[in-house]
Amino acid sequence: MATSDELTAADLERLSRAEAPDLAEAVLAFLEQPDKEPEKLPKGALTFDGLMSLLHQSQARRSAEARHTGAREAWQRYLAQKDVPLPARFALADLLVSLYERNTSASRAALFELARKADLRYGLWGGLKRIYKLAEERHDAEMFGVLAWRFDTERSESYRTRDVSRGTLTYLQRRAWRYLRQLGQSVPELYPQFAVEVLRHYEPDTSWRSCWVSNHIWSHETDNYSADTFPIEPPSDMVKKRAFTDAWKRSPDALMRLLDTCQSDPAARFAIQGLRKDFPDTLRSQLTPAWLDRLARRPLASAHDFLVETLQGSPEFHQGKLRELGLHEAVLALLVSESTKARTYAIEYARAHAQDLPAERLAELLAGEHNDVKAYAAAVLEKRNPRELGPDFLGRLLVHKQTAKFAAKALEQSFDRAELTQKFLFDMLFGDEEQIEWATKYLKAKYGKGELPVSFWKALLDDKRLEEYGSDVEELALESLKAFKPADIGADWLLDRAIHPSFGDTISEWLTEADALPGLDVERVKGLVFNAKYRHVAIQLLGNRKLFAPRDVGIPWLLALARRADPTLHEFAHRYLLENVVPADFSESGDANAGLERLFDLALGAKQPAPVRTFAQTYLRCHHPVIGPEQPESKSYQLKPKAPRNAYTPERLWPALFDARDDVRHFALAVTRVELRAWGWHTRVYELAEANAKEVRNLAYDALLDAGEEGADKRRTLTPEELDPVKVFTLTESTKRSTREVAVELIRRHYARLGGPERLAWLMESADREVGLFAIRLLWEKHRPLHLPEGWKPSGAAESPVGATERFANVEALRTFLRRMLFGLPPGRSKEGREGNVVRRVSASEAKRRVIELVRDLGLEDESFARVVTPVLGEFTGSLAKGEWHSCLASLVRLRAAHPGVELGGF
Repeated sequence: MATSDELTAADLERLSRAEAPDLAEAVLAFLEQPDKEPEKLPKGALTFDGLMSLLHQSQARRSAEARHTGAREAWQRYLAQKDVPLPARFALADLLVSLYERNTSASRAALFELARKADLRYGLWGGLKRIYKLAEERHDAEMFGVLAWRFDTERSESYRTRDVSRGTLTYLQRRAWRYLRQLGQSVPELYPQFAVEVLRHYEPDTSWRSCWVSNHIWSHETDNYSADTFPIEPPSDMVKKRAFTDAWKRSPDALMRLLDTCQSDPAARFAIQGLRKDFPDTLRSQLTPAWLDRLARRPLASAHDFLVETLQGSPEFHQGKLRELGLHEAVLALLVSESTKARTYAIEYARAHAQDLPAERLAELLAGEHNDVKAYAAAVLEKRNPRELGPDFLGRLLVHKQTAKFAAKALEQSFDRAELTQKFLFDMLFGDEEQIEWATKYLKAKYGKGELPVSFWKALLDDKRLEEYGSDVEELALESLKAFKPADIGADWLLDRAIHPSFGDTISEWLTEADALPGLDVERVKGLVFNAKYRHVAIQLLGNRKLFAPRDVGIPWLLALARRADPTLHEFAHRYLLENVVPADFSESGDANAGLERLFDLALGAKQPAPVRTFAQTYLRCHHPVIGPEQPESKSYQLKPKAPRNAYTPERLWPALFDARDDVRHFALAVTRVELRAWGWHTRVYELAEANAKEVRNLAYDALLDAGEEGADKRRTLTPEELDPVKVFTLTESTKRSTREVAVELIRRHYARLGGPERLAWLMESADREVGLFAIRLLWEKHRPLHLPEGWKPSGAAESPVGATERFANVEALRTFLRRMLFGLPPGRSKEGREGNVVRRVSASEAKRRVIELVRDLGLEDESFARVVTPVLGEFTGSLAKGEWHSCLASLVRLRAAHPGVELGGF
């Protein structure tokens, strides 16, 4: 179904019946419409595209007969299909033939236009071919001429779309010449008439070597041509070897018609040479002023040469008489001729008889192609008074090389600055290259900075032609605007141009460096932050404290911006708040304490989004009096702390150390490291040793393990005197393996202050084997019986035991201690996994077994301890608990195997 703007064959039929003047135009538009594919096709049907494919295949065959046969069979197969509709343009063939049969002026005019302009596509082609045959049959010279010309030149028209093969066009070229040749042989009086109808259609840009008909008309007798082309361009003598010379001598009418109507110079030369040779008297009788005037208007160099020769050769046409004869304008028309001879004659005439040529006419000649005429026009104009020509006209003369210097000098010396209006200068800056160059130099020479108003330069930058006219105008306008303050240029205008693809960066720089921009709406700028095109400049404007104070921007708005996921937005908000906002600005009342309270809520609050927490934590770190100067943001933005130290209280930060959010803990740790002792909470580091977060526990470990160490940070480190024995020993029961290890190391380092055999006994009850073994080792190292030599080192010990006051009085005292441990051991404590994997509580017998194994392991390493402990283990073999005496017996066996040369029964 056709759309509302789609032409149909029925539409063309209606236009044809009405003999509409736009019929040819409608047919051309109809041909440009794409062919529609049928909605349903029978299986195996040959479509039009399939037909075209078969035709192309047939054209590739070697012999002419095979090509003809292939094309004929393809068409027969396609046209024989009853269920396959033909393309709509196939109806054009009958339409064109009906127009020809109607034979009215309107119908023939439409056919002539289609013959000249239409692409040779199937449908229209069928109609033109049938009309051509009818024109031959009916001796229709006009129709034959236009179609023969079209067939003769079509082969060289590579830009056209056509369905007709090159072979078909070659055949029609030869057929057209054959028809003319037969006319010349049988009806010679008709030959010139038909030949002229063909020749008059050839155009100036014709590729003559590919033409067959025209070359035969004027070069047939040369016999210098191949089967396809003539190897030469049209000859200089075009009648010497023409076909059927006698036929041309019968009447001058055909040649006169050719000279009056032809469109190409070779055709005009052929007519002129024929008239001169065969009809000189007739030619002289036709030389009326009206005919000569008409000849001068033809765009044909040969005709103009003939015209000049005629004028120069007859006293009747002396230059002094031409105006009276009505040939004044005809000769002046030769100033634009392609003939050098004609232009020279016209220039000579104009200098003598047309000194009053209007300036506009001379300007048109300057814009032509011929230098001789340009030089003449320039010479005439330079003699005119510049003030009579006027600035606008002189500005137009700047673009021509011949008049550029004259025009520039006239504008600069004949007119005051005020007479060259801003509109004139504006137009010059958007003119040709020469006009732009002159206007630029003129403005720089005649106007100081700031003399022309801001509006002039702004209008230049706003003009749509700026992109077309390059960077020179833009550079001049920007350089001139730079002399004004941004406030004088206008805040809104600058902001609107800040994203211009060419000079937006320059405008943005002016905006951001401005000290004041009256009328700049902060709300508008804030809104532009969310526009990707304006974001960069809007952020820079908001960051300019000379333009907007923090309260103008709005702390709530900045905090909302900090919540944005877009990194550009929240990074801007963070930086702005860090650099420009004091704590008091965060409270509605302007109170610094309330502002700090708000900041801590933002930094630690349970419902605060991560970007907001990040900002608040960074702000509080940077403005802490101690750690602030160390922060990279402080160094980068040159921040000075603005918050008092007493605002960072343990009540606010201590709970944050146990928070599940990493950023919250890290912030609290940063402050706690420097404030721990200042708070007086350093004695609570034992709580941190039980934290889930490793970094928090590390703070506690450092505070404890660095006690008494040289160079330790006193702000977070305990002194040895501040170590609490109970809390340290309690840490050995921690569910955190690392904490238990730290506690054991503390006991080792500070045993004199923290230790005692009773506490060691408590450690021996630990379900952690490493803790228990440590207690046994420490018991032997620190509390060895007194009768052993001073300075004696147990096996594997790094240093001598401590003073004798810590040692048991004798071996029996040590054995009594061990018996109490084994016989009185309560149920063992449960042991946790490495970091909290709970193991069930062990029984008393299991706990005793573990102590026995610890005693055994130390005895295996140290023979002296083995002698002390063996009697105790031997006594324990009498236990009623099967597991206990098994363990003791097994331990004794292993001890005796380890120390075979030693009597283990006692000392």
